[in-house]
Amino acid sequence: LLSAALDTIGDTYAIYGFSSRGRHNVELYPVKNFAEPLSWEAKSRIGGLAPQRSTRMGAAVRHATRKLRDLSCRAKFLVLLSDGHPEDADYGPSAHTPTYGLRDTMMALREAEQKGILSFCLTVDKAGRDYLREMCAPSRYMVIDDPTALPTELPKIYQRHIRLQRE
Repeated sequence: LLSAALDTIGDTYAIYGFSSRGRHNVELYPVKNFAEPLSWEAKSRIGGLAPQRSTRMGAAVRHATRKLRDLSCRAKFLVLLSDGHPEDADYGPSAHTPTYGLRDTMMALREAEQKGILSFCLTVDKAGRDYLREMCAPSRYMVIDDPTALPTELPKIYQRHIRLQRE
C-alpha cells in the first residue's frame, strides 16, 4: 500500500530486506531498487517477504545509509520495519542481553542522521516500546500492536512523520 502511494506521488524509493548470522554474514537484499518501477515482479517480491535469520539492525542501517547517501535528492528517509529487537549470535556478550544490539543500532541511526538521512523505526513487536525508546527519539518510532493494521497504518505514518519533514 505504501509502495503504491509513493509511486503515485512520484517519490523515489527502494525496499530492502536484511538478515544476519553473525557479524561476517549480514545480508541486505533488494526487494525493489530505486530505479525499478512498482511492477508485478516487485509486488511479488514484497508479498513474498518472510523472516529469515537474525536481526543485526546496526549493520543493515549502515548498508542502507550507504545506498541512500549515493542518491541525489533533497530529502532522504530510512524507514526501518522490524518484528523484533536487534539480536544476533555474536551481537554482544550474550544473545539474551540486547544492550549491545540496541546501542549499535542507535549509533547507526545517529550516523545516518549526521549524513542527512532521517529515520523512522516501525515494529509490530508488542515489546517494541521497551527498546525503541533507547534507540530513537519518541517522534521517530511507532509500535503497531496489530500486524494486520500495517497496510492502513503505513500511509498514515508517511503522512504524519515523513511528508511533514520534507516540506
